[in-house]
Amino acid sequence: MLVDTNNLGQLGAELSREIIESSTPLVVVDHHHEHPEMKGRISVEIIDSTSSSTAEIVAQLYEIAGVSVEEKLAEALLAAIFVETRYFTLATQRTFENVAKLASAGADPKKIPILLVAPTTRSERIARLKAAQRLKVEIAGDWLLVSTEVGSYQSSAARALLPLGADVSMVGGKVKAGVRVNLRSTQKFHRSTGIHLARDVAIPLGKELGGSGGGHPTAAGLMVKGTVDEALDTCIRLLKTLTDKAKVQA
Repeated sequence: MLVDTNNLGQLGAELSREIIESSTPLVVVDHHHEHPEMKGRISVEIIDSTSSSTAEIVAQLYEIAGVSVEEKLAEALLAAIFVETRYFTLATQRTFENVAKLASAGADPKKIPILLVAPTTRSERIARLKAAQRLKVEIAGDWLLVSTEVGSYQSSAARALLPLGADVSMVGGKVKAGVRVNLRSTQKFHRSTGIHLARDVAIPLGKELGGSGGGHPTAAGLMVKGTVDEALDTCIRLLKTLTDKAKVQA
């Protein structure tokens, strides 16, 4: 069973190979945009890309099955919803309906933010500062696309660059498996252009560059072969093409 995972590349080479070679039925519960490499491999598919979080889908499965959610589980699911919806900035009406049910099961919404607060380590703060220091800015119509490279904490750095003024941030880094690129965009960019970072950028480029990609409309990532510069340059070129098309259609 894979939960909150839309492609085998996210699991690493060894586990991916085990799943591919296994005859055991594969069940997927997820809210990411469906990945093409999974077609034909899934025995049971519970995927809802309109859901703000996979935790909401899991909570609904309990309800459909008529199984009560105990307090500890309700707390865990509520914490997952907090994280995946970015503290409800990506929430929908359905999100709040599920949250209300989890609260009724014993989860305390006031307690969750305290549980999730983790101090930013010195090395993570240094990585963010290095990412900003090495920043490259590209203008695509009305949008600011920024790219940079750091050796670690790529995801954290990508998030940190949006409040600085970026509409889309791309942070790459060399890892054992190849090159990792994390992408983030503002909600305004997604709503105005219709560009889905997973569907339109990470998934197709992951395949093109000999790896894999996936994620959400405003948060995605890819693991590919080659160099960091090649991966970032390819992301920028594609995003410029997509924003040009969006401008023409508008």
